Amino acid sequence: MKFAPESFDPAEQPEFSVPSRPKEAEGASPQRASAPVQVSDPPFRQLTGILYRRIGLVVGVAVLGTCLAGAVGLLIPPKYTAKAQIVVEPQAGQVNGQTASAPLADEPAIDTQVTMLTSHDNLQRVVDSLAKNPESLADASRKSSGDSDATSPETPDKNAVSSTAAAEKLSTPAGKRIVPPTLDDLERYLRVSQERTSRVIGVSYTSTDPAIAAAIANRIVQLFVDGQSEQKREIANRELARLDDRIAELKKEVEQAGAAVQKTVQQRLAATQNSPGEEREADLRLRELEREGSARDQLYTNLVRRQKELRYQQEIVASDVRILSLASPPDRPSSPSPLLFIFPAFVLFSMGGCLLAVAAERLDRGLRSEQEVVDALGLPCLGLVSQLSRTGRIRPHKYLLRHPFSAYTEAIRSVVAGLRLTTPHEPSKIILTSSSVPSEGKTTLAVSLAVYIAQIRRRVLLVDLDFRHPTVQRALRTRAKRGVVDLLLHDLPPADVIQRVPHLGLDFLPMTRCPVDPVTLFAGDQLTRLLHQLRESYDCVIVDGPPLLGVTESRLLAAMADKVLFVVKWGSTRRETAQNAVNVLRSAGCLDQNRVQPSTVLTQVDLKEHARYRYGDVGEHFVKYEKYYSNSVGYWRPKLSLPKPPVSVTSEDDLQKARVPEA
Repeated sequence: MKFAPESFDPAEQPEFSVPSRPKEAEGASPQRASAPVQVSDPPFRQLTGILYRRIGLVVGVAVLGTCLAGAVGLLIPPKYTAKAQIVVEPQAGQVNGQTASAPLADEPAIDTQVTMLTSHDNLQRVVDSLAKNPESLADASRKSSGDSDATSPETPDKNAVSSTAAAEKLSTPAGKRIVPPTLDDLERYLRVSQERTSRVIGVSYTSTDPAIAAAIANRIVQLFVDGQSEQKREIANRELARLDDRIAELKKEVEQAGAAVQKTVQQRLAATQNSPGEEREADLRLRELEREGSARDQLYTNLVRRQKELRYQQEIVASDVRILSLASPPDRPSSPSPLLFIFPAFVLFSMGGCLLAVAAERLDRGLRSEQEVVDALGLPCLGLVSQLSRTGRIRPHKYLLRHPFSAYTEAIRSVVAGLRLTTPHEPSKIILTSSSVPSEGKTTLAVSLAVYIAQIRRRVLLVDLDFRHPTVQRALRTRAKRGVVDLLLHDLPPADVIQRVPHLGLDFLPMTRCPVDPVTLFAGDQLTRLLHQLRESYDCVIVDGPPLLGVTESRLLAAMADKVLFVVKWGSTRRETAQNAVNVLRSAGCLDQNRVQPSTVLTQVDLKEHARYRYGDVGEHFVKYEKYYSNSVGYWRPKLSLPKPPVSVTSEDDLQKARVPEA
């Protein structure tokens, strides 16, 4: 019998499972369901396993971070460094009218020049010079760009009103505004150092414009060399001015001493005529005046000679340093290429991705394997229900019929076998499917179980008892005017409400919107009698119940069912949430020793992702040996019996007659 394909509702999340054998018999206690303690893997193997599972996160972070680093590197403008060089050469001096040889510049002298170059006053002079003549920077930039109208950077702007106003009007041919550097810029981007062990000092400046970098470096060395020459001239001028004043004073003193000598000579001539004592006194005073005059003459002669030497040195005055080479605009940037940051950025972000992968793994509280479910809940796990791709646009129970050897179908077989639904006269006929919270796949699993049980020629009834959000009708694409609530409130016969789904071979008891408090339906014995009647009329009754957490009627239904099938969403349901839901089952008495213990099923399992965890279970091997498990050669599917016309069923005997006969 062929089935026409139907479109799949995107709002419904299908699950397909990978089968697994039940861990323990159904009657086993939670303590017996626990697996033996396993030895944990070494830390290195655990780390490699985490990185293998989270390789997508690691690669994504590494690639994204590398792209961002490359983009930032490309957005940062390249920097150019221009270097000018000066030589320290102490000038020869005049000794006794002869030129003396200059001594070699020692290390302290060179360090002194370096310190003077980077001093605050020297840099401030450079800043003031550039602020007074900001056009020189723009001219240098235009000249490097090939502008023939660019003026020389040495020409000052005499008509500039202020440096700030001039800087606002300056711009390069590309439209970039030129702003003179500040003192902080010079201190940050200026480098002054001795070239190896020579007497050469290198002055380097870094800027985003190569021409501006060269112009500033040249301005620094030119102002420094010119400043030293001007400083020497100022010192010589001050010394000459002092000598001129002293020579004038000394000349006046010599004139006064000459007048005193003449007066003393006249007094001696007069004393010779008067008395010998006055003559001797005059001779002593005359000799004293002659000595003082001789000393003044000698001092005067020395000062005049010194004056001549200073005037000669002033004419040939030169700085102790000279410019060896001026800076030229560099052709290549000095800043590293953005391409060099790609590999370090990839390594760093890969390490960051590894840390994020480890953190995500440690923070993951979801249940992902049968062993984790058994260890966390103490209940046996019957299988792993995988997730169907939504691109197929086919409903899960239709997929079950079309692909009998798929992972989904094999998982349903595993669950059916684990629940012992193939065993004749099995006492557990009413199977309640529930979960911790909504959207974990319990409705899809219930429909799939019912469809498969119908395929193995068992009389099955699918009952929707989710009083708040019934979804089985949407899964089966059916409509119902009356449901379980009408059956219980108005005491209707079950045959008036039960619907036959011919192409699936099962019966369906729908649920409409509940207009009353759901707990009131459990107050009487109507629901208990209904379940008892259905248990006697069908081989299996699959009940789609509400979630356990936050819904009161779920624990009441759990107490009425023969067995509870607890659904856990793979990797999503936190173990604390599942444990709280199991406590609800414990409070409902489902974990008592005299009852059949609940079983669990992992739903919406991503098989490929699950295989990365290397649990060694059937989920990993379904991916590894996909061709073997998907072989469907020789498969024969029995045809379902034709649907019977609706019959009015008022008694239990009539209800049994209305069912499909056993094969």
